[in-house]
Amino acid sequence: MNLPLLRMYPIYPGQWGVPGLDNELGIRSLPQSTVLYVDYDNAAANDNNDGTDPNFPLSTVQEAVDKVCAKNLDHSVIVVRSMTAESVVTPAYTDAPSYVKIVGMGRYSPSWASDNAALPCLDLRCVGWTVENFRFLAPTGASCIELRYTDTGANAISIRTQIRNCYFDGQTTGLAGIITHGAYDVWIVDNFFSLFHNAGGTATALLTGTTPLAIPYRNHVIGNTFMDNDNNIDMTCNGSRFMGNVIQATGYAYTATVNLRTNLIASPGDDNIVTGNFFEGDYSNAGGYISGANDMWVGNIAEDTAEAEVGDNGITIAIPAA
Repeated sequence: MNLPLLRMYPIYPGQWGVPGLDNELGIRSLPQSTVLYVDYDNAAANDNNDGTDPNFPLSTVQEAVDKVCAKNLDHSVIVVRSMTAESVVTPAYTDAPSYVKIVGMGRYSPSWASDNAALPCLDLRCVGWTVENFRFLAPTGASCIELRYTDTGANAISIRTQIRNCYFDGQTTGLAGIITHGAYDVWIVDNFFSLFHNAGGTATALLTGTTPLAIPYRNHVIGNTFMDNDNNIDMTCNGSRFMGNVIQATGYAYTATVNLRTNLIASPGDDNIVTGNFFEGDYSNAGGYISGANDMWVGNIAEDTAEAEVGDNGITIAIPAA
């Protein structure tokens, strides 16, 4: 005799952050992680708050970073609704949790400026942090984001960083968008870089520092747009991917000298895959497209069909030549 299989729906206790249950205002703190809120414009904002209640947020991102690092809980989140100008520095990875996310509440919001023209907006020295949704206002003497790799200490290592959905605004005076000193497995995805310009024409949206302690490898530069910069991507890399990026050679105000270069520094970048990008202008070394000898630059759309390295249909078939 076959009897029906009866299923009973399980009953769970109330959970934080679930509407209609114990707490509708969101997760505050769990044993494995914490969520902190920064809202400089909130009348109740104070760095003496614990930061776990959005109604009583912290005033500064630096204080949120310090509190997260003091708790040393991986996978924590810092939610930023509004902020003041500040140059934020994380501890080295031995003194900080990994895989923390700093997220703005809106698309390209809030704006993040440094409070010192010679210091970056964000100086990352720990593993796996994510930065998302901000509009970075570039300082004149530093980058918006600095990715460290033992250059400020043996344990300052920002590998596995993710930088997503941000607007890097050069403001026509900014020095750089992102500078890496050798961090590997970095993901730079779906960002917009514009108006990096200075009197010397050396402003650069995406740059490997001139004295990295290692050539960055296994980086992923995907789906970004570069417009109206002195230089677009000057990023020595090994074994990295550049895919789906839009690179404007001649902007409304500025013409780029370097559009995409992967091998500037000694021990040059090589073995990179460059595909699916849109390249405006002269597809050659003279036009600012400079590859490693063993890079693969195939399947990009290039405006310059006169080059032997570009098919009649505008698809690149070889690395750019002199």
